[in-house]
Amino acid sequence: MPEPSARMPKEQIALCGSLDELARVWPWVEELSAEYAISADVCFAINLCLEEALSNIVRHGYKRDCARPITVSCSVSTHPSTKRELVFVIEDKAPHFNPLDPALLNQADIAHTLDDVTPGGQGIRLLHKFAGSLHYEPLVEGNRLMIGFPIPPAGHS
Repeated sequence: MPEPSARMPKEQIALCGSLDELARVWPWVEELSAEYAISADVCFAINLCLEEALSNIVRHGYKRDCARPITVSCSVSTHPSTKRELVFVIEDKAPHFNPLDPALLNQADIAHTLDDVTPGGQGIRLLHKFAGSLHYEPLVEGNRLMIGFPIPPAGHS
């Protein structure tokens, strides 16, 4: 009897505009992390950034309209510097919103004490801190956000 082939993670996950749907992302990222020998720290950064971006689409872009789609795809990109990245591409049908607009980053006040901390408003800062690369493209109907994370060179575990 032939041995079953190893199960490869899906390259794309399709979600509807519901916060409950976001629970499907974590196991998918875990599979990808195992496949590409991603460290626990980078896996944490991926989950943090994806959760932030996706929850903002659902809450602010879709205003919790559960029928609207979100797709997240994943691929490996090799840059001329031979740096490899796992790139997540998030596409939605929400109104245009560029989370990389420098004005938005400047609007998020930095708290100097715990008493100054206010909930929300730090997601854009988190994306900039934890992602290896970020790129935004407005689509005819929606947005495309690409978030890259460094991965070990091929053949290194």
